[in-house]
Amino acid sequence: MLGALKHARYILLLPVFALLLLSHIFRTLRWQQLIEPMGYNPPFFDLLCALLTGYLANEVLPRGGEVIRCTVVTRKHKIPVEKLIGTIITERAVDVVCLLLLGVSILFMQYGLVSSYISDLVFKQSKLHAGNPSLRWRVIALAVLITAIIIIATRLVIKKYPAFFKKLTHGFKEGFFSIKKLKHRWKFITYTTLMWACYILTTWLGCFAMQETQHLTISAGIILLFAGTLGIIVTPGGFGAYPMAIQNAVRLYNISEDIGLAFGWLLWLSQFLFTTLFGTVAYILITARKNKYEKHSISGT
Repeated sequence: MLGALKHARYILLLPVFALLLLSHIFRTLRWQQLIEPMGYNPPFFDLLCALLTGYLANEVLPRGGEVIRCTVVTRKHKIPVEKLIGTIITERAVDVVCLLLLGVSILFMQYGLVSSYISDLVFKQSKLHAGNPSLRWRVIALAVLITAIIIIATRLVIKKYPAFFKKLTHGFKEGFFSIKKLKHRWKFITYTTLMWACYILTTWLGCFAMQETQHLTISAGIILLFAGTLGIIVTPGGFGAYPMAIQNAVRLYNISEDIGLAFGWLLWLSQFLFTTLFGTVAYILITARKNKYEKHSISGT
């Protein structure tokens, strides 16, 4: 694995970084479209910096970056944070639909490979549960317990702070349903399509970084993107889970586990470096601009 990483073509990180930045630009343009119907028009640059800062926070706090990027925009442009969170929920709902469409396309393109892999995976899982039947019940009990805690906590909050919860719910709804008031829906669809196209090309381009994976086609890149996205959902920033997801995915193409794991860490490392570098720069820029405005406001008063 270390030998494969040693001989990887790290120069390809540059076009990968360019495609990742382009995908974030399309995501920012799409987010801007969701905010405009609510009567706000924050600058593109501020939204992009907030987005990159949020992704940086996601490396530590799972999904915490979504709140942070909304908070950054709220402090700068006085947009209610609950409305912005509503737009984020809409964004994620659209992305889930795109991910499902990606999964369906994979079944059509690589049905033979994927079906055999899923059958093998289901067989192994059934053997695991057969050897430990209490595991399933433990998972069910834990899910029920977590659901009960969430329901009870929500009811207590509603009962104690009805006005606050009503305002919060109204803000969520306004942000979530802002998609119905889009002025240019085709732009929204175009930005979404281009964003996911960048994700696919980024993953496929990463295949050329290693000699053992450079033969993989763009359809393989789609499978790797699907698997990697699921890995990112599992842990903060996809640490550990993303490389393992890629390792399991490349097994479809008879690539050894060591090479697959090395390739997974290489793809994860490129995304981690991008997020850390650009997220830090974005945080510095947005903070500097904020301080500049504050000084201007103080001198003006």
